[in-house]
Amino acid sequence: MAVRRTDESGKFQKNLQKSVAKRIILMILISSLLFLAGQFSATLAANELNASNHLKKLEEVFLRFDRQNREFLLNENTVKAVEAIIEGEDAGAADEFKNYFRRFDENCDVRNQVIITNTEGEVLFTSFGENQLSSYLVNYNNAVCYNARNCGEGDIYRAVYYDRGNYADALFIKPIFVEGEITGYITLFLSGSGWNFYLSESNFDGVITDLRQNVMYISKPGLADSSNKFYGTRHGSWTHGQARYWVVSKELPEFSAIIYSLVYYPGNETVYIGLSALFIMGAAWYGIARWMAKSMAENNAASIERLVSEIRIIRKGDYDHRIQMNTDDEFTEVGYQVNHMLDSIQALNDRNTELLKLNSRIEMDQLTAQMNPHFLYNTMDMINWMALQGQTEEISHAVQSLSRFYKLTLSRKKGISTIARELEHVTIYVQLQNMRYHDSIELITDIPDELSEYQIPKLTLQPVVENSILHNIEHRDYLSIDISGKLSEDLIILCVKDNGTGMTKEQMEQILKPKTHAEKGYVFSGLGVCNVEERIRLAYGPDYGLEYNSDGYSYTEVTITFPRHQKSDPLLQKEAKQ
Repeated sequence: MAVRRTDESGKFQKNLQKSVAKRIILMILISSLLFLAGQFSATLAANELNASNHLKKLEEVFLRFDRQNREFLLNENTVKAVEAIIEGEDAGAADEFKNYFRRFDENCDVRNQVIITNTEGEVLFTSFGENQLSSYLVNYNNAVCYNARNCGEGDIYRAVYYDRGNYADALFIKPIFVEGEITGYITLFLSGSGWNFYLSESNFDGVITDLRQNVMYISKPGLADSSNKFYGTRHGSWTHGQARYWVVSKELPEFSAIIYSLVYYPGNETVYIGLSALFIMGAAWYGIARWMAKSMAENNAASIERLVSEIRIIRKGDYDHRIQMNTDDEFTEVGYQVNHMLDSIQALNDRNTELLKLNSRIEMDQLTAQMNPHFLYNTMDMINWMALQGQTEEISHAVQSLSRFYKLTLSRKKGISTIARELEHVTIYVQLQNMRYHDSIELITDIPDELSEYQIPKLTLQPVVENSILHNIEHRDYLSIDISGKLSEDLIILCVKDNGTGMTKEQMEQILKPKTHAEKGYVFSGLGVCNVEERIRLAYGPDYGLEYNSDGYSYTEVTITFPRHQKSDPLLQKEAKQ
């Protein structure tokens, strides 16, 4: 179709100028958004860093307190002292443990209290004063001790006790075992008020809860609800009342605890100030953008006009013309790529022409070869002999096989077939040859069903099998031909192997060389395996075709390779439609 050319001068230049201006304006808008995003990201990154560092400090304190109490409870001396109190045989056991516990508590950063009970919940020793040891505290302690009954000898059970003001105590419970049986419990109460005092110097807020959100430590009591539970987000922005926080948390399941670090996260007014300034600057940028767009459009317009004029020469029918661009810009590369495309098209046309010529030649050779005396006449002579012998059933079978053979051979689809049809063609050919050679040929096929409908060049297998029979039948009382196939990644591989006399290295190299019509052995071998090789290479490329392998005396193996992903060659499809 002819392309209408407008005479309007500078149309490309004007359009390019507008396009560049639009893109620069878009760049200004994107820059504004990036600035806003940058400010937001910087603030977010700072909050994330502060919260993470604070979280690390909270975790270190928590683990230190936990380690102190755990080491005390698991200490052999502690266990022995508690056992003595529970057994009640030593009157001075309580006083001895009191002094022992006081030395431990004095070395701790946060004050601890202790309760020792037997399995009936009776308090045998406590560091709590009489005014502190309420019935509620005793009952709660017995409840958590009951929950700790399933712990092993080296386990510590943890809980939270909330009763005094805005703080909660962390409980550490150790069952006491004697000969595998629990005889009592020791409970350490880590002071919640002590936690708060110890961590109060931090610039950021923090919360420590158990896995059920019960607060063990909190920097601001107002962050928890009335039931002493904290329901802040685990990671991200969290709004509580009029305040906004950036929250980072870490779960410590082995300690039944969750640690939260909260950093105050106010709005950033500087973002809006900077964004306003950016928009003001954008007005000045727009003027510069228009000037830049005009200059770029003028330069590129000249290159475009040169490229268009070169393409018009090719469009007029001069396909040997190649674009010459010396503009020192991207349009030079465009011209190079167009030239490369023209070269590829020319090569493809040459390949198509060569393939069509070869298929025409092969069709004539096929008619000559299949209707010559060493197949057709021998087959007809065999049928005549069977007629003289009165073998009517065998004659019928032979005629049907011969008819089917030539029907497949002379199919109107000149270039393409399927693996299934190729196998049928070969099978009929071997059947006819067995009638002549008294069933001395065995054909074994092992082709997966998934390969049956893949398309390949017509008459690919039969010439290879024919060559095997004609060169080996006189030297073997029994000739076996094995045809197998497989998928290997993106390849289909067919293999034809016989138990013949083999081939020398020179014979294997010579058999695949192209031959003329007059060369000895060309007609004798039907279409010729060299033509099969040439057709496959033309259809699929030089990486595919036939490969011969032999030990020189006991077998010959022919491997046929073509691409799996290509169920039919486009050139062959084109030929079939003609």
